[in-house]
Amino acid sequence: MRLGGPVFSNVRDPRELVRLHQRLGFSAAYCPFIADRAEREEFTAAFREADIVLAELGAFCINISDPEPEARERNILRIIDRLHQAEEMGALCCVMHGGSYNNSGCVKAHKDNFSDRNVEHNVRTIQRIVDTVQPKRTKLVLETESYCLPDSPELYLRMIRWIDRPAFAAHLDPVNITLSPRRFYDSGDFIRDCFAKLGRYIVSCHAKDTNLVDHATSQLTETYLGNGGLDYDAYLTELGRLPQEPPLMIEHLSREQLPSALEYVFGKADALGLRFRHADRREG
Repeated sequence: MRLGGPVFSNVRDPRELVRLHQRLGFSAAYCPFIADRAEREEFTAAFREADIVLAELGAFCINISDPEPEARERNILRIIDRLHQAEEMGALCCVMHGGSYNNSGCVKAHKDNFSDRNVEHNVRTIQRIVDTVQPKRTKLVLETESYCLPDSPELYLRMIRWIDRPAFAAHLDPVNITLSPRRFYDSGDFIRDCFAKLGRYIVSCHAKDTNLVDHATSQLTETYLGNGGLDYDAYLTELGRLPQEPPLMIEHLSREQLPSALEYVFGKADALGLRFRHADRREG
């Protein structure tokens, strides 16, 4: 399996960035948006030489359902540009959000986000983006979320079938769609269901955690990897079964929380008899 995450450095030299990833035991990396072509080529070559895959280039919070037509078109063109760069750099995927009728900043909740009209618009728009770029190495994927498309593995699978493009695949973040105490307490079963439905399409995954912080109001809150109740035995086991080896990408934590998260995930993998590529390069 491959693990990646943030390295908390402003270093720009690609070879030094490679070394920082290696010291953490990472064999996958986030793919940055780099404006200069020569810098992109240098970055890509350094990580390829070290066998560190570029897992995902972000196109987050770019709203393809903005109710303002000019803004909507600008956003679609931005995602096309991001997908072009991800393809050029050989990233496994370019991650975008499903569209929202709430245009107050980043993609947010709206009563019509899950309407048939929005589903149809998202399907047509994603087909347009993929058909424009025609990527061969990179998949366009949607981040699973509770407030926009897709909020369940069932809907994600239906969208994959409706979009019907080999270059559209799946990304999994189970924390984002752990919406209820039932899913929290039965997260192992929920994760297994996600993999049963989406496993063959998954190209990258996010690693963080969740807690039920108020049993009276059933309030769920996100936390960093290893500090919550998500069933990582199930998550790592299911991930380890996939032949395409999707990277597990740690996110949403601080520099101070990263050592604890790494101890947790490497320890879990060891206990399950699983191995992350290049774990032997890890220092500390």
